Amino acid sequence: MKPNVCFLLMAAMLAAAGLSQFDLLPTITPPPENPGEPDLLAAFRESDAHNEASQDAQRFAELCDSIAAVIEYDAARSQPQLRSGVQLENLRMIARETQLSGGSYAAKYPRLGGEIKTYLDARLGVDGGGLSDDRRRNWINAYRQLAKSARYAAEYLRWKS
Repeated sequence: MKPNVCFLLMAAMLAAAGLSQFDLLPTITPPPENPGEPDLLAAFRESDAHNEASQDAQRFAELCDSIAAVIEYDAARSQPQLRSGVQLENLRMIARETQLSGGSYAAKYPRLGGEIKTYLDARLGVDGGGLSDDRRRNWINAYRQLAKSARYAAEYLRWKS
């Protein structure tokens, strides 16, 4: 083999090796995995400001996680303070008002309130009476699921933009 051909082959091999180090193909990021009901994405997605809706969905997820954590903490106490569904509903309203300074995500995203109500009524019922350990766990799980669904909406809206 002629030296020029060897040199060209070696140069081509080095170039190919160097190019393989660069990520020239676009990376396709899959969408986040949907955690299931409730479908909060539809409500947050109605906004044309996807970045703002994503941030709101993330904050709503944090609110729901906080409510679940408070209920769980209280349930672990020897004398729980939260003893009825009415008290848990009051906790939700107080948490929302303190986090949003009296605002409401449901006012900003009109479908959100209906989705949440339908989901919570189906999971928890509408009885505002006393809480058994099972009912308390159901409230905790329901708010954690709301948080997952809101987090999914936030991630999806970030992924989409």
